[in-house]
Amino acid sequence: MIASTPCASSQRASSTVVAEDSIFAPQLRTAASSSADGKPNPASSLLKLRGSELQQAATELLMDVAGPDSLPVNTVEIDSPEWAQQAAPRYLNYRKVSIYSGSSEVQRSIIASSILGL
Repeated sequence: MIASTPCASSQRASSTVVAEDSIFAPQLRTAASSSADGKPNPASSLLKLRGSELQQAATELLMDVAGPDSLPVNTVEIDSPEWAQQAAPRYLNYRKVSIYSGSSEVQRSIIASSILGL
């Protein structure tokens, strides 16, 4: 968990929202331009990679905002909101997105060979 000031958290939240919004149009473009031969558009690898990073950034931000309240999980006797109690488990659970979305390293290899021609 990254300790930050309220101003830094606001800036991170704004950056995350802008990044999430900016990926929407490319997703639509990529889906619309899928080839008739059934092969996925190479840009989909870029979108998978960026989407995974954004999901992880959003859950990290949520845990950061929750602060110490993110540590207890399903504890009745501690007075912290349920969303805050779920922040750390959700953060840890979303660490897997870079694995199940096709591994970030595999996606980077696809990007390097298909899009960049390396």
